[in-house]
Amino acid sequence: KDKFGLIANNVTGGQHISLEVTGGKLGLVELSYVISYENFGVALSWVDDSRDGGTHRPKCKNEIWEREGLIRLGGVEYLFGSWDEKASVPMVTILKNRVEEGGKGYLHICLTPHSTHRQGNENKFKLLGVRLY
Repeated sequence: KDKFGLIANNVTGGQHISLEVTGGKLGLVELSYVISYENFGVALSWVDDSRDGGTHRPKCKNEIWEREGLIRLGGVEYLFGSWDEKASVPMVTILKNRVEEGGKGYLHICLTPHSTHRQGNENKFKLLGVRLY
């Protein structure tokens, strides 16, 4: 189907990806991902110096009840993959977490467990791209 991206789909959550990144001139990290009406959940994202996700990784097993918004708690940012419109579209966000120019770090993204108040029985998150400025 030529639908490119990295996708996680697991109702119990916990799936995790760690990408080594090098900071750009402005230190900004941009993520693009799919948001959809049904079968998409919430991912968490953070940047640190640990390949395995450090102290934030256990949060990937916590169900998220919030449905939308810009939420950042203790360096972890919520990426909401669902919305109320009956369409699937790309979403682009610039993280509050930064990577200094030339600095190294690990960008982490993990899928949280399915919430019953979301549309559909699946629990997906689809990463389309990562850019550092």
